[in-house]
Amino acid sequence: MAINCALNRDLLRGDTCNYSLPEITQIFVANFDDVTAAPVSYDCESGVSITALTLVSGAKFYKIDPAKNSTTFTDELVVEDAGNKYRTHTITFNIVGKYDKDMVCTLDALALGKFFVVVHTADDQYLALGRAVGMEASAQSLGGGGDTNGITVTLSANVTESSVPLSQAAIDVVKG
Repeated sequence: MAINCALNRDLLRGDTCNYSLPEITQIFVANFDDVTAAPVSYDCESGVSITALTLVSGAKFYKIDPAKNSTTFTDELVVEDAGNKYRTHTITFNIVGKYDKDMVCTLDALALGKFFVVVHTADDQYLALGRAVGMEASAQSLGGGGDTNGITVTLSANVTESSVPLSQAAIDVVKG
């Protein structure tokens, strides 16, 4: 992927004069090893996107409906003392529902697995996180007995690319 390091367009306030609701309404998670291809069309003139997704036979993206207003994601630039630069993708979300015998293995899988993650925002954007290396749990908690009881999961990955929007063809694969 050839990255153009020169700014090539204006970023004007007038270009964003509309409503924007970046709240994450759904999270789609695939086991990282189940995604065999996720090519990126990297063209700063026409736009950057994942053009397609290919899964191993029988694999799918699993849908998570997070608790309302509980989900955040970041795509953060990290600059080390020696000048090395990379990005860290992080997503934190709360899982709705009760913790019971059926939730134990699911939480263990989220804690120990590696994932390709797609977020869907309320303004109908689909963004991939951890595309090249997969995301892994960096924190997970289960609480009960108070106003903040529930399950919180944080997945993160150090990557060498920004989060990437999905093309319609890739979205169709994610949605199944």
